Amino acid sequence: MKRLYIILILISSISASLYSYELRLNLSRSYIYNNILYADVKTYYGDSIYQNIKKYIDNGIIVFINFRVDLIKKNLLLDENVREIYIYRKLYYDFFTKEYVVLNSETMRETRNTDLQMLVKNISQINRIEVININKLNENSRFLFKTRLSIQFQNAYPYLSVFFNIITPIQYRIKWLKSWEFNIKDLYYNNM
Repeated sequence: MKRLYIILILISSISASLYSYELRLNLSRSYIYNNILYADVKTYYGDSIYQNIKKYIDNGIIVFINFRVDLIKKNLLLDENVREIYIYRKLYYDFFTKEYVVLNSETMRETRNTDLQMLVKNISQINRIEVININKLNENSRFLFKTRLSIQFQNAYPYLSVFFNIITPIQYRIKWLKSWEFNIKDLYYNNM
């Protein structure tokens, strides 16, 4: 019995280390304001992920962090995708100003800082994602959110694209996450 317990602990520790690079985009909350359904999402970048992102950016690679939020209507047979939202943050290093830069896809505004860790911490949460006008939704239907995070790499120097193809980007295991099911009336009562 004791050996079985030790084997189970070893297996669980090995499986935990296999997925240490896993990235997840979690739904923080959803709420209604002025008849618009909003969602807040957040993620966490561990130290190993941050170090890999920093290594790529410092070597002239542009990193895109893509956030995807889907509103799903639950049906008996097949679920219906009501709305898909794509948001990204573009991270790169500006060699002229010696600053790290984050470009916000919603506002096309750049944020600059010499500390990459501070910028990465600031982009780990996105608030007030406008999803849909609730007048277009049936109050009695059941809905849920699906969220996903992905990372893409792009060469900052097009003339080096031949060499970039040799570099193998970091492969993260990224899953779809589902939120709890809700209907519109639930959100009204929760946010009064």
